[in-house]
Amino acid sequence: MNEIEKIRDLDDEVFEEFKKYFPKTISSNFVKEYPKTNLLVNLFDTSSTFIKNAIFDGCETDDYYGIKILYRSLIEHFVRFKYLFVNWGLMKSDKFATEYLEYNDAREVLDSIKAVVSEQQLYDSNFKIKDWDNLLQKHPKFSNKTRKEVDKETAKYLFKNIIRFLNDEFKKGENEMSEFLGKFIIEYSSLSSYVHGGMKSYQEITSANTEKKRAIEYNRIGGLSFQLSNSIKLFSLLMMVQTDREVFSPHYLNIDKLLKRINEI
Repeated sequence: MNEIEKIRDLDDEVFEEFKKYFPKTISSNFVKEYPKTNLLVNLFDTSSTFIKNAIFDGCETDDYYGIKILYRSLIEHFVRFKYLFVNWGLMKSDKFATEYLEYNDAREVLDSIKAVVSEQQLYDSNFKIKDWDNLLQKHPKFSNKTRKEVDKETAKYLFKNIIRFLNDEFKKGENEMSEFLGKFIIEYSSLSSYVHGGMKSYQEITSANTEKKRAIEYNRIGGLSFQLSNSIKLFSLLMMVQTDREVFSPHYLNIDKLLKRINEI
């Protein structure tokens, strides 16, 4: 059995534990008190699981370039979840999750309209929208919001600004977390070459010219992907323990033990 297969087997054990605790979340106090936060937690958990599984598949099919792109995406999903986790810990309310969902919805509407404007300007360089706010108010996701307000609020959700926020929070008491975060920032930046077709990505893939070299990288990224994706489950349970300790504490401890076993592979 190769290393990726062992990682997948361990991941299956995590999923079996997930199947035990997830049905309990529906009637939990956490969901009743923080429905929007719970929704956002589940969205990040689901998306990260899909990405992780695709990375495992890519490792097994020798898709070196593809897993690099996917791994960069997984890093961002994990960091965005940590952004939610830290803000919820600070506020203990649904405020952050509600605003995150609403303003990101509005941001995507705004970006879609801007794309249409750019497309029209290919044919008519003078084309422009004269009254953005009047146009946007007709869209349900822009109710009571202006373009300027959405631009300002969603600037907080840019990856670089999330990193700054998390680093400031971690420096208040968790210096090791700042170091952990720093390592991901460096790799995230390096992996952008794969997303955008940069020369560094081509140089790296050319140098990974043996199965042994690629296997070492597959094992590294496979293990890290297991940790990132399933850490979302772990921290999600930690959130739920705050409102439903007796229900979720055993599952938290079981997931924690499983994550630590990655070091044995």
